[in-house]
Amino acid sequence: FPVQFLSSVLLVTILVVEGIAVAQKTQGGQNIGVNRIPPTQCDNWVRTSNGGHFASPNYPNMYPPNQECIYILEAAPRQRIELTFDEPYYIEPSFECRFDHLEVRDGPFGFSPLINRYCGLKSPALIRSTGRFMWIKFTSDEELEGKGFQAKYSFIPDPDFTYLGGILNPIPDCQFELSGADGIVRSSQVEQEGKTKPGQAVDCIWTIKATPNAKIYLRFLDYQMEHSNECKRNFVAVYDGSSSIENLKAKFCSTVANDVMLQTGTGVVRMWADEGSRLSRFRMLFTSFVD
Repeated sequence: FPVQFLSSVLLVTILVVEGIAVAQKTQGGQNIGVNRIPPTQCDNWVRTSNGGHFASPNYPNMYPPNQECIYILEAAPRQRIELTFDEPYYIEPSFECRFDHLEVRDGPFGFSPLINRYCGLKSPALIRSTGRFMWIKFTSDEELEGKGFQAKYSFIPDPDFTYLGGILNPIPDCQFELSGADGIVRSSQVEQEGKTKPGQAVDCIWTIKATPNAKIYLRFLDYQMEHSNECKRNFVAVYDGSSSIENLKAKFCSTVANDVMLQTGTGVVRMWADEGSRLSRFRMLFTSFVD
């Protein structure tokens, strides 16, 4: 056959295949070939200093097809977010909410830990963040729309920062000081120097002074909380500049502790472990650096 004829047949085949694909969904519920409205913060979003509220497009009327709306909620430092939903509420029901759905994540990004995906006739129960951010995405496909949702959110104090970590009171018999270009901060120093008795709770602080005109970088070499995710029982807190609550930089009580970069040349590290958490431990490297 002539090359021109073969090219025409191939072009027609491609167009037919693409036309079929536009009208289909994959098994995962995603649309193929549908032109979505670019992800955006869709309208109907009111913000105040104490929270706010937002809704699906056209609420309480039917939301349009092929929508993708992203809302990123941000509380002040040392606050968390509570999210509730009004009635009426209706998002197209589907197995595992594969089609129209509302996706809520615990953090500021689309890859933050997933709290859940929501759809159907029943509004979600109260949703709480574990930090100061919440990432929310509303998605609708090309068919079967509903009334959608209206959500309200408010900011509440973060209990991890209010319990035992409010104002750091110096502990006369369990304080340590370090300084220089680098060094090791370690919880084992408490037992080695007999600062507490066996069976007692540990509440100790380490004050770190960088070299002149330098800042401090902290890297955990070893970290283990005997009761992970129980901040009332054990934690390691890092303060930047002084031990006041305003300078609380980070507080770790889960299974992972991240590196911390301070903005000053003075760092304060506090470890709390109650009587039943004496196996909790940490060891970190501090390094002085200049921008």
